[in-house]
Amino acid sequence: MAEVHGFCNLCRSSCGTINTVEDGRLISVRPDPEHPTGKAMCMKGKAAPEIIAGASRLLYPMRRTNPKTDPDPGWERISWDEALDICATRLDAIRRESGPEAVAFSTTTKSGTAISDSLEWIYRLIRVFGSPNIAGAVEVCNWHTDRAHKFTFGVLTPTADYSGADLIMLWGHNPTSTWLAQSEAIQRGRAQGAALIVIDPRATPLAASADVWLRVTPGSDAALAMGLSSLLMAEGGFDKDFVRDWTNAPYLVDDATGLFLRGKDVGLGQDDDLVVWDVEAHAARAVDTRLATDPVTGGNAATAGSYTLTLASGGTASCTPAFQLFKDACDVWSPANVALATGVSEGDLRRAAALIARSSKIASHGWSGVNQSTNATQAERAIATLYALKGTFDQAGGNRIYAKHRLNVVDSLSLIPQSQLDKAIGVRDRPLGPASEGRVKSVDMYRSIAKKGPGAVRAIVGFGSNQLSTQCDTDVVRLGLESAEFHVHCDIVETPTARYADIVLPVNTPFEREALRVGFEISQEAEELIMFRPALVPPRGESRSDVEIVFALATRLGFGDMFFGGNVNAGWDHMLEPLGLTVEELKRHPKGIRRPLVNRQKKYAQPQPDGGVAGFQTPTRRVEFYSDFLLRHGYSPVPTFRMPTIQAEFPLVLTSIKSGYYCHSQFRGIASLRQREPDPVVFMHPEVAAARGISEGDWTCVRSAQGKAHFVARLDPSLAPGVMAAEFGWWEGSEPLGRDETGILSARSSNFNSLVSGDARDPVSGSVDHKRVMCEISPDHSLGMARWNGFRPLVVGSVHRETADAIEIELRDEAGRPLPDYLPGQYVQVRVGAHIRSYSLIGNARDAGRTGYRICVGRNFGAVDAAASLSHHLHGLLKVGDTVDVRAPAGVFTLPVKSSVPLVFIATGIGITPFMSQLETMAQQPCAANTLLLYGNRNGAGHAYKERLRELQERNAGLRIVDFYSAPQSGDVAGEDYDHAGRVTASYLAGRTDLLLARFYLCGSAQMIADVSAGLIALGVPRFNVFSEVFQSPVLPAPSDDVFTVEFRRSGVSAAWSSADGSLLDFAETKGIGAPSGCRVGQCESCQVAVLEGRVVHLNGAGPQDRRLMFACQGVPASDLVLDL
Repeated sequence: MAEVHGFCNLCRSSCGTINTVEDGRLISVRPDPEHPTGKAMCMKGKAAPEIIAGASRLLYPMRRTNPKTDPDPGWERISWDEALDICATRLDAIRRESGPEAVAFSTTTKSGTAISDSLEWIYRLIRVFGSPNIAGAVEVCNWHTDRAHKFTFGVLTPTADYSGADLIMLWGHNPTSTWLAQSEAIQRGRAQGAALIVIDPRATPLAASADVWLRVTPGSDAALAMGLSSLLMAEGGFDKDFVRDWTNAPYLVDDATGLFLRGKDVGLGQDDDLVVWDVEAHAARAVDTRLATDPVTGGNAATAGSYTLTLASGGTASCTPAFQLFKDACDVWSPANVALATGVSEGDLRRAAALIARSSKIASHGWSGVNQSTNATQAERAIATLYALKGTFDQAGGNRIYAKHRLNVVDSLSLIPQSQLDKAIGVRDRPLGPASEGRVKSVDMYRSIAKKGPGAVRAIVGFGSNQLSTQCDTDVVRLGLESAEFHVHCDIVETPTARYADIVLPVNTPFEREALRVGFEISQEAEELIMFRPALVPPRGESRSDVEIVFALATRLGFGDMFFGGNVNAGWDHMLEPLGLTVEELKRHPKGIRRPLVNRQKKYAQPQPDGGVAGFQTPTRRVEFYSDFLLRHGYSPVPTFRMPTIQAEFPLVLTSIKSGYYCHSQFRGIASLRQREPDPVVFMHPEVAAARGISEGDWTCVRSAQGKAHFVARLDPSLAPGVMAAEFGWWEGSEPLGRDETGILSARSSNFNSLVSGDARDPVSGSVDHKRVMCEISPDHSLGMARWNGFRPLVVGSVHRETADAIEIELRDEAGRPLPDYLPGQYVQVRVGAHIRSYSLIGNARDAGRTGYRICVGRNFGAVDAAASLSHHLHGLLKVGDTVDVRAPAGVFTLPVKSSVPLVFIATGIGITPFMSQLETMAQQPCAANTLLLYGNRNGAGHAYKERLRELQERNAGLRIVDFYSAPQSGDVAGEDYDHAGRVTASYLAGRTDLLLARFYLCGSAQMIADVSAGLIALGVPRFNVFSEVFQSPVLPAPSDDVFTVEFRRSGVSAAWSSADGSLLDFAETKGIGAPSGCRVGQCESCQVAVLEGRVVHLNGAGPQDRRLMFACQGVPASDLVLDL
């Protein structure tokens, strides 16, 4: 067994990891606390072993044999050489016939996939090939945060120094779900006293803990930011020195043209100097912005008012300082108008403004919540100019431009001629947007393909981009995919987009390939680290890395000299050359190499050799409140916001959200993640649900002018009543959990982006309203009967004894109304008085005419007070006609009825019940799964469903049942009543190599599950293929005035806890005990701690399934505790 240092790049966080590897298998992944991004890691990274073994992996190159309109591609396996030769031949032919612009490339995002290992080489191939058409998602992802930020500051948005800030601002950004390294830095800043403002329509975990949460209506961020700026300017809560010295606030704008006056216009200074009005001299004065602002005369420059100047031509011009024009634009957004436009109350707005005004170190970051709208560029401008008012740019505690290592850049835009870039789709319509760098709007690419003819795109080369799921205008994307003359797609799994390809090439996971990373972004320390990650395990099948595919394809296309003769290591060595490093040297340093970097604050003020200062890379060399560069291209020079139109037919605003358990449209097939969030959900205010007859857990249909999609209802009273939020990226099924795929184009689709139209766009970037979809919602019982909230009364229809210690109970609706179906393995909670217990449902899970449920209840002799237990009541007092309270079916221990691998069920005693539902349901299937049931009982008296199981075995040729009796009675006949004497143990399966890839499902006592699970893992069964469920009584919160003793066993510390001490993580830290932590909001599960004695309740209601564990950031005592800390 070896421990290998690396990093997980499933998302932008790139968390440092320690990977346990044994016999060519990745066993586990944990955070590396010595790595600058390794303080914690999320469940996606921890699921790496499961991702590698994923059932839907592409393992071999394949060629389509059926038409693209056929849902079955008819894949035919081919060799790598044949696949690459086909691709090179077709792409080269199209390039020669129609120009390289006729081949478009689609790429996924490094913000939420592992393509960051390869992206610079993919871009190099595209630019050397000569295509100006890269269809990614930059215009709805980070273009505004990065490129549009240049319109104000001249640089990409720098890294937020959260840990050194005294105020943190998050705009439409939820790092607990999307960027754990940021979340950890935010928590360090908070621990040191930083205040927090969160701007988000939802009460995200960080919003719930913020000093000020601004519950903004989706898409109205620009109005909010301008309203905050107006208050700061009105009350003097901004950095006047920075505004005067380092922004273009005092420079005069010609009222007639909207352009800055220049020295040549007024006959002063040099031709390109800017012009200010000197309030002391009562005259215009030229300013050379290559120089620092004069500390004496600079303060005389007017930033308010209006002035008339005599021009060099002899005429006059009415002029206004840029700051006045900016202020006039912001002042439109009074607190009352902001409240009307954004839903943010005047009180909250003023509280946020006051907090910003008194803060001198502000770390701010905005992401997709702001970027995905038709006003995204102006929203970024509004946020950036608000930030400019405070003058905290590029200094400790603010947004820092960290020094980076100098590398040989391999994907420079200069690789492609400007004449080719000018052919990018959409560049004429949006010349300042992503298309100017060859990044085109995907839906425009697909329209070009579908139209055919001269100038149209003819071929697609895809690298992991599932655009049928992630882009707007689903039907346009589908038509384009169907119409492409040639399409090669590289991916890890067969996505809906990949199914339209002519050739699919299997890509390995990041854990199966080498990667080079220079700098880890989150801090200066992180930027200093250079790391080479080895392949942790061999790749499955014939899968290859994107880099290997690019190098192989490039050499076949005749670009071998640009790709180092196909030698990937030589390419990496070329990148590293300025550092004097090689891949071989990095391999000798598994934890990476740190090279110190010199980082100065306020680099804009650094003196230059010519006697000037660095300034900002903007046309005025200052931060731009007013941009005549934008004006010259037809856009507003100051931030703007227009109120959207109201659509009576679609009165609700729907925004898209990203689950912390998935990356965009990936990983819903991974069982450990899917169990945590099994359904596509839409969150809504209870008023919205009540007005439309929707209950918690109901399937719903959301309709927009563009299309419809289906989601499961979740009620969230923290949302504004007119706002809903739904997850995007749903399509994939999860075979281990019996969850079917929800086809993107099917009638039951849960594809959020089928609701989104691309007709309205941001005029600069082309972004569309993924975050603001006008819609309506209604229950959709075609996907499942109406559910109910909380408990409802059901009547006992029948009671019969199944064994000496188990009774079967039928529960029915008194009026005979239909009841919703469930998934095999799910349960209902039953309440009688103060007692609540969960019982698995038995019988066929799919019954169109269902009016009742069946459960089987074992007598709980082990209860502390057996006579008062619920099982005692049900066994001794329950009779037909009685009423009990029941919750709707629930549970994540769901069992497949179809499987590509064998299934092994292991049950003891009453633990057979979830499997009865599966077996009864499977009996109705034409192609049942190959299943082995190992069933243990003490003896025949406790053998539940003995005869029915035998009937099911006779009906299902794929089902084999093996019975174990641990204490057979004299009347129990071996070979007839049971097969083996003794307990069920994993040793029974020793030597069964055919079952090493099976999936194992366990239900029974906690001890049986622990013992059998350990035994299976010892036999070589992967941990992720062992599923279990143990029912336990709910842990109820203790009264708020209770005091409990908490013993930290390994630390030798005991202390009294009360509710004022907060979570057990907070409590441990106050006692000087180092406890594991991460996001601190219950998302990443990095703070998992063993509970040796006692009971814990979780504040967010979502603790581990294993009650022997707890999440310290959310756990509080419900009794005296002993913790393994």
